[in-house]
Parts: sequence; C-alpha cells; structure tokens
Amino acid sequence: MAPWRWGNVPLPEPHLGAIAAGVVLAFIMPWRLFSTPWLGHVLGWPVVLAGFALAVWAVRAAGEVGLQRPDRLVVRGPYALSRNPMYVGWTLLYVGIAFVLNSAWLLVLVPAVFVLTHLVIRGEERQLDALLGEAYSVYRSRVRRYL
Repeated sequence: MAPWRWGNVPLPEPHLGAIAAGVVLAFIMPWRLFSTPWLGHVLGWPVVLAGFALAVWAVRAAGEVGLQRPDRLVVRGPYALSRNPMYVGWTLLYVGIAFVLNSAWLLVLVPAVFVLTHLVIRGEERQLDALLGEAYSVYRSRVRRYL
C-alpha cells in the first residue's frame, strides 16, 4: 500500500474560502435549501463521504511522488480517470457540506469555487508542462482534466 504524504494533500483555498463566506452569509441571512433539515443529511452525507473517499484515494495513489514538485506522473488509480481527482473530491465534499448545512448560499458560491479552482489547476498544469514536458503532454491528451 502506498504511503500517506501530507505534502500531497492540497489546501483547497477556494473551497475553504467559499465555505467560510457561505457560513457567514447563512448566519446573517439564512437561506435554506430544504424545508426539512434531515433531507440535507440524507442527500449530503453520501456526497461528503464520496468526495472524502476520492481525495484519500488520490493521495494514496500518488504515494511516493511529491506532488508539490513531481519528478514523474501519477497515472494509476483515480489519476487514470481524472488529472485532478483531489480537486474533484474536494468539490464533491463542498457540495455535500452545502446539503448537510442546508445552505443555499454555499451552492450559490459554487461557480466562484469552480472558477478559482480552475485557475489554480491551470497554473499547476503550466508547472507540470515545464517539469515533465512530453510525458505530461501525452498524459494530458489521454486523461480528462476533471471527469
């Protein structure tokens, strides 16, 4: 089993910032998704768990590779299906949290999360292209950016 590397766990600033903003907005002006809060738990917890599981799987699949400055590509596990499985996992987790907290504000902020995350990913892609060259170009042509 691949080792756990805390350095491979990205800090999802767009997600965390939107959660903080959404919680503040919900406190100031509550805007509920569901009239019955239990529905948010029924829908949200499976999405939270799916996002968490995907992110953990991606960290485990990266194993020995330091993702901050990789010397090779990770192409197994979820990286065979998505070039950014951790970000996909964080986004699922974010949507699940919106349901669990029963906050429409968090869903209203999803487009901002998508845009900011995409900008982060584009920067990472430029870095990978510079570090890994042709190998990354081939991988990029075979595997989708998100899903």
